[in-house]
Amino acid sequence: MKIAVLADIHGNFQALQKVAGHVEKWGPDLVFVVGDTINRGPYSKACWQFVRQKRRSDDWRVIRGNHEDYVLNFEEPDAPTNSPKFSILQHVYWNYQQFAPDEIESVQALPYQIEQTVCNKQIIRAVHASMQGIRKGIYPSTSKEDLADKIAPAPHILAVGHTHYPLLRTLDGTLVVNAGSVGLPFDGDTRPSYAQICWQSDHWEAEIIRLHYDHAAAIKDFYQSGYIAGGGHMVRVVLHELITARPQLSHWNRLYAEAVMQGEFSVEEAVERYLAEPNVHKSTY
Repeated sequence: MKIAVLADIHGNFQALQKVAGHVEKWGPDLVFVVGDTINRGPYSKACWQFVRQKRRSDDWRVIRGNHEDYVLNFEEPDAPTNSPKFSILQHVYWNYQQFAPDEIESVQALPYQIEQTVCNKQIIRAVHASMQGIRKGIYPSTSKEDLADKIAPAPHILAVGHTHYPLLRTLDGTLVVNAGSVGLPFDGDTRPSYAQICWQSDHWEAEIIRLHYDHAAAIKDFYQSGYIAGGGHMVRVVLHELITARPQLSHWNRLYAEAVMQGEFSVEEAVERYLAEPNVHKSTY
């Protein structure tokens, strides 16, 4: 039994094509895509169309993450369309606008969790971040006590993403696999990652795979797609995440979101200030 786990594609079609080609050559029995296929990148529509087709043709198992929720929030009648909050979220709205109604419906239909029994009653469960929710992630620094809470009730394998930091950990017989990120790694390594899991001689073995791809073309896609031109000033922060392979949006939000909401800065001013900081590329989780 061979299982591939992909996570956090984030509209990076260049990276998705590279990883999908590698997965196809490896030939897994099951493929899980554990959320955040869309948003925070320039080609969310193309990535979703590709993954949606793989659900039909190759039975890829796909779940919903927090970025699917962020896009779907614009389906709500009270979604912001002209306010400081909207100026912060304009890059999300741009992605929302790319989707046709039937595509939005197919994203809405995604489950938050998939569980399957394989190989002598071995339970594999896929969630986006952890059993505590789609934004409660499992990091390399997560303590054993915290990890125990985040995997309970513990399956044999828990497959996750969300943090963009790949890891393999074992706790009390549960193999925890964080596949990292296909489209937007945050560990300082720009190469996409995904996880390979194999049942070998009555036990599980797992490996994180990193692949070289055309990173420069992925950067150009921000411009060629119209994302930079139409997605608002925060797209520049997202692009900086791709360039540095470090989390920037969360750091920007901690520093500037409240000030923008209070009218102390425009988003444009806050983005300029942030990108001018000498250590911005060193942001960590």
